[in-house]
Amino acid sequence: MTSLYLYFIIINNMPEQNLKNILDELIKVLNPRVREVIEKRFGLRSVSCQTLEAIGQNLGVTRERVRQIEALGLKQLANKNVLEPLKPVFEIIEKHLIDYGGVRREDYFLKELSQLFSLKEKNNENLISFVLALRQERFIYFKETPKWQTVWALNNSVYNNALSLGEALKKKLVEQNVPIPKEAILKTAASLGGLPAQAGEISDKALFSYIELCREIAQNPFGEWGFIGSPEVSPKGVKDKAYLIFKKEKKPLHFAQVANLINQVAFLGRKAHPQTVHNELIKDPRFVLVGRGIYALADWGYEPGTVRDVLVSTLKNAEGGLAKEEIIKIVQTKRLVKENTILLNLQNKKVFKKIDNERFTLL
Repeated sequence: MTSLYLYFIIINNMPEQNLKNILDELIKVLNPRVREVIEKRFGLRSVSCQTLEAIGQNLGVTRERVRQIEALGLKQLANKNVLEPLKPVFEIIEKHLIDYGGVRREDYFLKELSQLFSLKEKNNENLISFVLALRQERFIYFKETPKWQTVWALNNSVYNNALSLGEALKKKLVEQNVPIPKEAILKTAASLGGLPAQAGEISDKALFSYIELCREIAQNPFGEWGFIGSPEVSPKGVKDKAYLIFKKEKKPLHFAQVANLINQVAFLGRKAHPQTVHNELIKDPRFVLVGRGIYALADWGYEPGTVRDVLVSTLKNAEGGLAKEEIIKIVQTKRLVKENTILLNLQNKKVFKKIDNERFTLL
């Protein structure tokens, strides 16, 4: 039975009620001062949540006193009888977390639950956060760190399993140094270990929920995943963005085409201008000028230099020379150049010599 189906059953059993109405009734058990603190701290009446200090200044008390009042309010609301109307809501939230392996990144979690409960309020995520805070023993909150997202989990064990997996996967991605599609990253993650005892049964949905907790694993604009420090995942300049474009297109491109494709992908940063792209590519050893304004990746086998340079490189180790047709075929794998241009360059008698049977060699 799906969470959504369960929710519809609950709604049908609670006519003319929704989550906001339930919460409005719930906090009526608090005295006005405590209720005001709770409403402001959790943003139950507005889009923003107020700090302890801001509330304290408004009430004329210290931030520590506000914290004490908040704790008192949550303790009063934690009464089993008070929370009875929210029991089916808690069950839906728990089921949703279980579907994602028992752990979920907070920003995704709040949006998903807002949709699940069909909340239309501007502060719907505040309402969900308040519901979660009412059952802190059931839903555990983990603060954001430099390496990990803000997280809600069912227990410490599942959270630690997710972190172990994320750390092992990050190390693997750093070693590979190449971003991979979602299917590949799931397969890699599943092979690393660090999963719960029932790992053989864990769904891709739950496994990916684990991966999304790691702030050092990210997605590039083409949907590939890798270490966030890699230029192929988080390109910082025109050269890195161009490199990703070539990897995606898998063919030589004019610098103006590269600039246009960079802008179409909408990378972060300023708009790419053709001349800037040309200036950057010509200085970077990852790229080779293979024609008039046309570039390719160096690891595709293209060679830098003029057509004459490529001809010299081609004939340098060719004992007895090469036939005209062989030369044309080889050179065109290294440069985007017309046959007539190759033949014209071969006429340079200061560099090349024609021998028997239409063969050429170096002078």
